[in-house]
Amino acid sequence: MSAIEVYDVSGPAGGPYGVAVTRDGAVWSTLVHAGEVVRKAPGGGFSRFALGEGAQPAQVAAAGDDSVWVTDGARDRVLLLGPDGTLREIAAPTPGAQPFGIVSLDDGTAWFTEAGIDSLGRIDILGGVAEFAAGTSDGMVSMIAASGDSLWFTAHRANAVGYVRGGDSAPQLFALPTPDAGPVGITVGDDGAAWFCEILAGRIGRVDRRGNVTEHPLPDAGSGPHAIVADPAGGGAWFTLWGSNELGHIDLAGAVTLLALASSGHDEPHGLAVSPAGTIWVAMESGALLAVTP
Repeated sequence: MSAIEVYDVSGPAGGPYGVAVTRDGAVWSTLVHAGEVVRKAPGGGFSRFALGEGAQPAQVAAAGDDSVWVTDGARDRVLLLGPDGTLREIAAPTPGAQPFGIVSLDDGTAWFTEAGIDSLGRIDILGGVAEFAAGTSDGMVSMIAASGDSLWFTAHRANAVGYVRGGDSAPQLFALPTPDAGPVGITVGDDGAAWFCEILAGRIGRVDRRGNVTEHPLPDAGSGPHAIVADPAGGGAWFTLWGSNELGHIDLAGAVTLLALASSGHDEPHGLAVSPAGTIWVAMESGALLAVTP
C-alpha cells in the first residue's frame, strides 16, 4: 500500500506547480501564483524565495548538486537559484518569448521552451542565450525533456511532439493520431523513446525516435494528465492527473495503475519528480507538496 506524506507550503493563492529534486536531496517547487520558489532542505526545513513583482515561476529543473533552473514566462526570463537564493537571472532575447518548460543537460547547458514565439532557447555555460525555431506556428511549445544531447518537446496547440537530434539540428515534428489531444508533459525513458501526456484527450502517449506513436487511453477521458516523469525502477512512467486528483503509473506494456490523492486533503496535482530513493514528489496547486512512497 502506498504512503502519502503531506507538506503544506502555501494556500491555493500560492499554487505549487513544478517540482525538482537536486542531488543533495533538496526538493524545490515553484509557487506560480505567489511568484515564489520554495525549497525543502535535505534536513527538512523550508526556505522561500520571492522572485519579484509580477513573477510567475512555472517549471523548475535540477541544474547541479544544489541548484535549479526556473522559468518565469511573465517576465521573459530564466533564473538560476541556489540554496541561498538567486544566483543568476537570464533574459530571453525576444520580448514575449514566455519561457515555460526547461531541462538541464550534463554539459552544463540548459534548454527551455518559448511558448509565446514557437521557439526553443539554449543557455550556454557562460549564460548566453540562443533561440531556435521549433517549426510550429502558434503551436504553444510547452514542456521539454532530454536524452543525452537530444531533446523532446511538446507543442500543445500544434498537437505534435518535437524531436531535436544532437541538440542543435532542425526539429522533427511528429503529429499525434488523436486530434486536439493537447500534449503537455513529456519525459524520456531509458530506451530513448518519449512518454507524454495528452491533457485534452485523457491519454498517455509514447513516441520513438522514428516517430512511431502509441496512445494509451486512461479510464477517465476527463482525468487531465498533466506532468510525467520516467520511472527509474524498471521502465514506464509516473504521471499526474489534474482533473481526477490522482497519481498514475504506466508500464512498458501500457498497463495503467492509479492512486487516489484525495486523502491528502489537497487537489489539482501538477508537477512531479522522483527522488533517488524512489519517493515521488507531487505539487498540488491547492497548496501542498506530497511525498508518495509507492
